Order: sequence, then C-alpha cells, then structure tokens
Amino acid sequence: MHRVASNQELKTVRDQGFTGRLMRVRNATEEEMRQAADYDVEELIGNLDMAKRLNNIAAQQGKTLRVHLALNSGGMSRNGLEVNNRAGLDQAKAISELGHLKIVGIMSHYPEEDANAVRKDLARFKKQSQQVLEVTGIKRDDVTLHVANTFATLTVPESWLDMVRVGGIFYGDTIASTEYLRVMTFKSSIAALNHYPKGNTVGYDRTYTLKRDSLLANIPVGYADGYRRVFSNAGHVLIQGQRVPVVGKTSMNTVMVDVTDLKNVSPGDEVVFFGKQGNAEVTATEVEDISGALFTEMSILWGPLINGF
Repeated sequence: MHRVASNQELKTVRDQGFTGRLMRVRNATEEEMRQAADYDVEELIGNLDMAKRLNNIAAQQGKTLRVHLALNSGGMSRNGLEVNNRAGLDQAKAISELGHLKIVGIMSHYPEEDANAVRKDLARFKKQSQQVLEVTGIKRDDVTLHVANTFATLTVPESWLDMVRVGGIFYGDTIASTEYLRVMTFKSSIAALNHYPKGNTVGYDRTYTLKRDSLLANIPVGYADGYRRVFSNAGHVLIQGQRVPVVGKTSMNTVMVDVTDLKNVSPGDEVVFFGKQGNAEVTATEVEDISGALFTEMSILWGPLINGF
C-alpha cells in the first residue's frame, strides 16, 4: 500500500500506472474527496460528519469506498476520533453502519520520538481498537491495524502490527538509527561570475559590505526555491569541494556567494547547498541550526522545486 496526501500526488501515482492500494494520510476536504473518488483512494476518517460527507459522495457515484478509521489514542488531537468515552464509540459504530463506506483499517499516530511513550500509546491503541471492533462487529481479520512511523518501526518492533508507515527512513532522516545514511543532495550551478571592489554592498538592504576586492558567484536559486532568507550572510555552499559563504540577502531567485579564494572557478561549476562534495559537507544539523526548522521541513520545500534534488 502506498500513501499520498494531496490529490495531485494521487493523480501522479495513478498516471504512472500504479493500480494497487493507495491511502491518504491526512483528512481531506469534501471537494478533495469528491474529486478523488474516481482514483480509488482509501480516505482517512476521524469523525462521523466527515464520514457522512464521504458516504454521500460514494452514494451519488454508486460506489462503496474503503476508509481507515483514525483514533486519537496517540494523543495527537489532529485527525483521530476520541473513543475513550461512550460518545466516541457510538460515532465509530455509526461510521461502520454507513452503507457506502467500508472500514478496512484502524490507525493512530505517535506525537513524539520516545520509545517508552510509544509503548504506552501502543497499549492504549490496542485497547481502543479492540473496543471499536467489538462495538462495530467488524472482524479482526478484515481490518489492517497500523500505528508505527519510522521511529517506532526501528525502536519498538511490537508496534509493527499489520503494517508500518515509514517515511524518513527512505532518505535517511531518522534519529532512531545511524545505519541509514541521508541520500539527498540539493545542488545547482554557477550562472555568472562578477568582480566587485572593496566597499561595495551586496543584495537588498545592503546587509553585507565587501571587505576586499571580491569575485562573487551568482547562483540561480532563491527563497522561491526553498532556500530561505534566514541563510543570508549565515549559510555556506560547496564549490570545488570547499565551503564558501553566502553574502547578502537571499533574493527570490538568486543567491550570491563569495568565491574569491577559489582557483579556476567557472560558470557551470556545481554548487551544493546541502550534502557532500569531495571531502566537504553541509550537514542536516547545520541546516537546522541556521534555519530553526526541522530538516524535513526544509527538504520538502526543496524536493518539488529543484531539478537534481
């Protein structure tokens, strides 16, 4: 089973010829669910109102749609139905009785990367999912139970249940193990080189003044591409296997870097914003420290926008 979030992702996967099961990993709007019905996606349902809306869509199209019932057993208070009371269980029962929906999965999600907390949340999920099965009359063999993200998969094997939902492990973004190396590189190339005299300022608001006659490289990447302004006068990139500083404010489509100390630098030379080049590296920790954001938060901005990511 593959997972998607948006209808665009769903369409892309189907257009590539994938005919297997697809599950959406977030709540969808009513319009999204209506548009997605033809693509055979299993929606995530966390309340009766949402279930009724999807049931109406399915009825209008003469279909029975498969859904995954999200429980709030992990304490995310995001997508899941709260079933630690009678009212929640009654909602679960009512969802199961809707004529054009079929519950094929019961799931939850963990809010923290702590093995002991995962075990406690897992015990709560097992209890609550059993209560849901009892109140709905759904047979255990007819549903897929799933809660494990990457961290839980690597640290708490008993959380695997019927299926795991790993993400970061595919590209090495996990604190749970050092065995999985980061496989991403964010790169561009030098568009142009210009000489500027000592005392010139660089970029918007004149935030950087050249301390010497300098050779600056113009890189066609900016905050529109996910290289945020926070890296202005703070970040480094790699050229010829050496670290060179970002100077001036990052523009919408351009970053300037000081390559005065490099020899034989030329337009077209590779520029690495994240990753390795030779023996040099811009690490995920460095990106996080400068940006104040999770590396995952930064990388999802880069991926769809940058060729060669």
